[in-house]
Formats: sequence, C-alpha cells, structure tokens
Amino acid sequence: MSLALGPLVFAAPLALIALLALPLLWLVLRATPPQPKTEELPSLALFGDLRHMEETPDKTPWWIILLRMLAITLAIFGLSQPIWSPPAPQTTESQRDILFLMDNDWASATNWSSRQSAALDLLASLDRDRGIYLITNTQSEDLTEALAERLTPTEARNRVRALRPVAWRPDLAGLAERLDASELNNVETLWIANAVNGEGFDALVDQLSGLGPVSVVPLEARDVIAIKALTITSSAPVLTLSRAGTDGARDVTLTAFDQAGRSVSSVSGSFASGARELDLAFDLPQDLQTNIAYFRVLGQSSAGGVWYWEGASRTRRVGLLSEAAQVQPLLADTYYLRKALAPFATITEGTLDELLGEDLGAIILTDIGRLGETEQAQLRDWVNAGGVLIRFAGPRMAAQTDELLPVALRPASRAFDSALSWDTPQALAAFPDFSPFASMAQAGNVEVRRQVLAQPSPELQSRTWASLEDGTPLITASREGNGRLILFHVTAGPGWSDLPLSGTFVEIMRRITLPTRELGELSLQSETSLAPRFWLDGFGSVRTPPSTARPIQPDEITGITANGEHPAGVYEGNTLSLPLNAGEGFDNGLVTEWPDSVTISTVAERTGHRYAAPLLVAAMLLLLIDLIVSLILSGRLALPFTRKAAAFLPLLAAGLFMAALPIGDAHAQEAPPAALELKFGYIETGDRTLDEQARSGLQGLSTLLYRRTTVEPSSPDAIDLAEDPISLYPLIMLLMPEAGLTLDEDEKTALAAYLRNGGALVIDTRRGGDVSAQSARDTRLTTLLQGLDVPPLTRVDEDHVLTRSFYLLDGFTGRYPDRPIWIEAPSESAGNTYKGDGISGIFITDADLTAAWALNDRGRPVYSVEGGERNREMAYRTGVNIVMYILTGNYKDDQVHIPSLLDRLGEITDGMRQEEEESGPPDLRPDTDFELENIIRPNNNGETPQ
Repeated sequence: MSLALGPLVFAAPLALIALLALPLLWLVLRATPPQPKTEELPSLALFGDLRHMEETPDKTPWWIILLRMLAITLAIFGLSQPIWSPPAPQTTESQRDILFLMDNDWASATNWSSRQSAALDLLASLDRDRGIYLITNTQSEDLTEALAERLTPTEARNRVRALRPVAWRPDLAGLAERLDASELNNVETLWIANAVNGEGFDALVDQLSGLGPVSVVPLEARDVIAIKALTITSSAPVLTLSRAGTDGARDVTLTAFDQAGRSVSSVSGSFASGARELDLAFDLPQDLQTNIAYFRVLGQSSAGGVWYWEGASRTRRVGLLSEAAQVQPLLADTYYLRKALAPFATITEGTLDELLGEDLGAIILTDIGRLGETEQAQLRDWVNAGGVLIRFAGPRMAAQTDELLPVALRPASRAFDSALSWDTPQALAAFPDFSPFASMAQAGNVEVRRQVLAQPSPELQSRTWASLEDGTPLITASREGNGRLILFHVTAGPGWSDLPLSGTFVEIMRRITLPTRELGELSLQSETSLAPRFWLDGFGSVRTPPSTARPIQPDEITGITANGEHPAGVYEGNTLSLPLNAGEGFDNGLVTEWPDSVTISTVAERTGHRYAAPLLVAAMLLLLIDLIVSLILSGRLALPFTRKAAAFLPLLAAGLFMAALPIGDAHAQEAPPAALELKFGYIETGDRTLDEQARSGLQGLSTLLYRRTTVEPSSPDAIDLAEDPISLYPLIMLLMPEAGLTLDEDEKTALAAYLRNGGALVIDTRRGGDVSAQSARDTRLTTLLQGLDVPPLTRVDEDHVLTRSFYLLDGFTGRYPDRPIWIEAPSESAGNTYKGDGISGIFITDADLTAAWALNDRGRPVYSVEGGERNREMAYRTGVNIVMYILTGNYKDDQVHIPSLLDRLGEITDGMRQEEEESGPPDLRPDTDFELENIIRPNNNGETPQ
C-alpha cells in the first residue's frame, strides 16, 4: 500500500497517522509539574541578605518545544518512507504489462542482497494496475505456468523475497526459444542483470526486443571468481581459476578441505591486470591429497567458487592381478607393488575377469610371459578404451612373450652378474626429455643385474622412457588407441634390480598410473544410475536434495554439466562417484557493450530519490541536541558560557549539521600521526604473497591483543628500513623469502640503530625445521645478519620469562607446533650484551608464526595449521607472550624465585617470633610490606600465582 501526492510517494503511509498526535504532544511538553507547597521557616531570615539568583523557569522554553516537535515530525516522515518520483509522461509503454526478468544463477550470489533490494525497489515504484510476469534466467522448464500468472507489484515483491540463487549457469539460448514459443507479446521487459556474458546472450536480447521495449538495470558481478577446471599432474592437483572482470590485479586464496570441513592446506596467487585465468597447484604429500574432499575460493560466496574432488579424478584405482599362494609372500613381486602404490592409489586385486569388470585406470601384470588369445583380446579392447596396462618382466617373459607389449623382445634374458658374464651391474642413465620422468632426479643407488632385451627397431628410441648406462631400454611404452602399454624390462621385486627398493620406484609408479580417460568414457553397467548425495545452493552451501530428485542415468553421464534438473553437487552409484561443479568451464566475461535495442538505467532513475534515511538521521541529531541543551539548562553539564547563551545552541547545531553534509570536493581528514598509535610493522621483501601474509598475520595478532589484553594496536604498516621512522614500531616482523634478503648499508645502519635503542626484530624462516638454531646453517640468515652487530644467541628454555609473560606456555607454536625461538644470550653481568636491559631485541624462529595468526577481512583464518584449531590457539598465545615480553620487559622473571623467597620469608618469621618471645617485638623494616606485595603479585589474567 502506498500513497502518492503528486511526485511525492509514501511507501508506508500509515506512519503519517502519528502526525495527529502532534497537538497533544505540544500540550504535554508545555505542561509543568504542580508548584511546591510553601512553608515559612524562621531560619530563612538568615538568607535575606543574599543576592537573588536566577530561578528555574516555570515553563519549558518555546524553542526547546519547537526543537522536539521538529525532531518527532522528521522521524514520522522518515518512517513513512517518502520517495520523490516525478511521474513519467503517459505513453503506450507505460501502460504495458511488465516482463520482470531477474538473474539468479550462482554468478549473482556475490551481491544477491543488493540485487534483491533493487528488484523490490523497482517493483514498489510501478503502478499497481500494471501486471507483472516474473521469470528468472535459470528457468529450464516450460514458461507456460510462469507466464500464466499475471501478478500485481505487491505479489511480485513477495515472490522476489522468496527467490534464492541456484547452483547452475543459465541456458540463455533455451530461454530465448521458450519465450519465442510462448504467447507473450507486447510487454515491457525490465531486466535485473548480472552483466555476465554467455552463450545465447545475443539471442535472448533479440527475443526480448521483439516483445517490446527492454530496460536493463545492470548490477555487475565484477568480483565473481570461479574454479574452472582441475588437472591432475604427476605431483599435485592444479586448479584453474577464472574471473568475470579483468580490471586491475586481484589477490586470491584457495583452500582445500577434508570431508569434515577441516582445512587441509591453502595456496595463494594473484590475477595479473587484464588476465582472466590463474593456475594454483597444491603441492602436497599424497597421503594429504587423499584427504581432500573439496576446494573453495576464500571470500567467494557462490557455488562457482567451490569444487568437489570425488570419483575417478581424485584417487587412482589400480588393478593388480592376484598371484598364486606364495610360500614367502614378503618376497613376492606384488608385495613391493602394494607398498609403492599404497600412498596414492586404491588397489583392487583379483582375476583378470574381475579386474576388467571394475572401473580401473590401470592394470598391472607381473611376469606373465604369454596371455591367452581371449585374454589378449579383452585387454587390448580395454586399453583401446583408455586403460593403462603395466607389465613387468621375469623368467616367464624371458622364455616366451605375446604381442601385447610396447616393443618386441629377444628370447632369453641378459645377465650382468652371472659366472659366465664379463659385464658388471648397470646403473640408470639420465631420463630423456620426452619421458614423463624427465623432471625426476637421477637415482644413483639403483643397479640392474638382469633384464630382458628389446629387438632393435626404428621406433625403439622414441618408445624408451628409461634406459641403462649402456643404452639398453629399462622402461618402454607405446600408445594403443586411447590407452597405453608400459613394460618394465625387470621384475617388480628385487630379484633382477634394486629399483623396487628405491624411492625412485614409488615416483615412477605414481606418474605412470595417472588416469588417461575422461569420466564419461568409463565403462558403466547398463543398470547403473547416480542418485544425488547432496546438492549445493547458489551460495555454495550444502543442502539435502528433495525426495523427488531424479538420478542421472548412464546415457546422460557423457558431457553432463550442472543444470536445473541436476544442480551442482555429488552423485553416487554402485561403483562411481560423480561431482557436478557449478564453475566447470566458466570463461564468461562482463558485457562491455549492450545492444542499441536496450535502455540502460539505474535503480534511482526508475524509482526516484528516497529520503527516509536522511530524515531519520536528522531527527536523531535534533534529539541529541535536545539532550545536550537539557543537561546544560539543568546545570548537569558545565560549559564556559551562561545558560542564556544556550539559546543559540540550535542555530549552532544547525550550522554544524549543514557543514557535516557530504560535499563532493571535501578533503579527507588527515590521519593521526603514527607516533600517537601503537603499531607493528613488517619489512617489505618484494614478494607480494609473503608481504600479504605478514600483514594479515600481524593484523590477526593485533585483533587478538585488542580482545584479550589492554594492548590495542592499530593496523600494521609495511616498512622501508631506509625511509620510514622505524623507531616508532615496538615490533618489526621479517618473513624470510626463499631466495633470502640482502640489506644495503643504509638499511643495516637503520636496523642496527633500531635494535640498539630498544626495538625488537622477529625473523621467521618459515621452514618448520631446526635451521634457525645457528645462522651458519642457513645461508639466508648469514646473508641477512652480515654486518649487523648481533650478539650471541641462545635457545629459549622452559624457565625463561617468555614462557609466562602473559600465558603459561611449555612450548612455542606457529603453523608448525613445538618450534624453538632463539634470542640474545644474557651476559654474566646484569642485563645482556646488546642493550643492557635484560630484554632480547632479536627473535629467530622457523614456526611460521604469521601463517597461524593470519585472518582475512571477515576475521577467518587464511592458512591451515598443523594440529588444527588447538594449535592455532597456542600460536596466538605464543604471539601474545612475545608482545607482552617486548612491551613489559622481564618483570615476571622473579616468579621463578617465588618458592625460595616464600621459604626464606617463613624462616625469617620463625626467627622473629622466637626473638619476640625472648626480648619483645622486633623493629620491622618499613618496606617489608612493599616487598611482600611485589613478590606475590597477580598476573595479567587477574590470577595470583600459587
């Protein structure tokens, strides 16, 4: 319900009823309390000669009443939500019904609240007699039902409030076809667009233009970042990120989570200005990679920023042909294969028929000389479909072979260590450049004592992935259809070589078992269907599918993407887990030029100007002024002017109010000088990722200090040692780059003066190893500290004051738990050798402290921490103790002597009691109480040490 008075529209006109109470309010404000009863007291004659003072007025001043009435009037008008919207000229277009098109795909989720508010405002500004046909750009079903409902603006507003973004991209071409097939015609289209281009965009614009005039209100999804693809390399999964806007550089952090939602690892990168894509790799051990369930782009509240890693793309399923019962199973070839494959693959053992019936990426055969004709045909078909067949040689293969090999073999085997051989065992040669092992380090401790030899042929060299020093092949491979045949010319056990006993064997197996088939090419049983385990909504949150959700049928799997019938989520069958990711293949950019057939407008242009907020703010300011004036007139607020001067306060307040209004060219207020604020600093290294980690880490520590202590630091600063006044910072953090950091003479001079005058430098090598124990072991530290007057260092022990400056700690934790901290070693004299105050000015650790402290703009941790949230809490406590030690010194160092001091006080008391019994009370020293009070003092938590 709304009320229009010409160009002025009240969205909530019922609030104006309160204006009827203004006359009553005027009478109430003018009313005064009853006069007090007068009593004549004889003693009052003593005050007859006193000068007459001004009396309290018996009525409220008129200007205060006017001030209050004005404040209440402004509040009433503000609550009525006035909108200044001059009516448009009555034209044919203004009489048409509205086709209200609203984008609600996952790209709209990043600014959904603004998009929803804009839609509600536009609908509120429409004539209530105009019909509304509400549709979304993700509607995949027939539009007959949606276009059959002619809604009023109020009904459409209720529908918009219930809308939520969905987890799939729109089919714009299909939407254009369905609109063309509908009977809708002669309407005005109002489109709340996210301005993300896509396939079918031009066709949809042309179709809408054919229905009537088109007005577009673009609310650009400029900050949309989606995970486009995941590629498995030999060492790590690599994720490709794509963004819609390309203006400027953009930092991004990608985090991997396990099935329980715990952070496994994080990696950061930056889009270059003008770049649309970015590759980020998770170089993790294989046992950690198998724990990853999904990835998420931090700060992206959309389904496109989430990628689930399930099914064949996540784990390598390897089949191992079962051997007959072994008398010594630990000497069997399959034992070494199991040990090598266990860290990164799921192993299935069985007969050949059983293995071919499974969905496997690779099958391994150990020393099978000749397969049957039927088995060869079955395996050849399986390889042609994309499988990887890996075979190992042995005595049987040396005796006879079949044709399912990458190269032809000579009969018999070649021995290097037999009694009739003059050859010595051969080592591995360097891997050729085209080999998948080219990036591996050459194994110098592997010797081959026996092998099967390949027949010379023109293609032998191109098929050799690894060879011995004499040039004979060790591993050969060839393409077979969509798959690959791989042959090891030695056994899978240590009988013929040392290869199965080396770490090189594990790395080789990890690289050759990579899946070579796409998911759609997997052989599925005809009766298999994939039911949804869970879906995602447009914000990337998990939701339970309804009971009517339709499973994915086998003939739909090839090339399927998230859509209205099968939203993004994870679908499961008997032997297969299939993730549908909303951002897969996303490469759409923003619409830079709209067609001439559409009209671009803003919400303000179509809805008018709203004055509710300014009126309510003005009312609150007037009430605040009234409160101040009342306190002055009552004598409760003393100011250096008389009460009569308070009558001019309304005029003064009005002037201040006008001065506070925003002016386009107003200059921003200057920030207070850094000397008036407590700040931490970090040394700029030139590595953007490292500097951002230092900033976010110190910001997280500052936030925790503000919440838990009386230390209230402001945001940390980046520091240039040669240019900035570093003496203003009580703590400076330096994260050591991987390539090290070299200081010039000016920087060394400034840093030496800073340390000599009481500053504190925290150096973090971030390696998590014991490389910070002595600078000589880390060339980066040696280079950095060269030329600085650094005193001898010592490791902080459990009795040092740093372990109890605020929290009681038994170790120091960062991203890595229980790491050492090295500080200045105290000298034999009081204090230490560097500053003379007993407080260390340099701290060296490898715990990666800032990674554990780092928080993003939403106050959430950026990096994972070994040991989870408990160790993150211990890392925060380590940081608090370091800051407290730097700021407050070693006053708590006496706590270590409390037991002996208390014992001594007890002995003194006993001796004094005995002396008192003999010769009367002793003459106590005047400072005894002072000493006792300082010995047993409460700590920073308000607790008294026991």
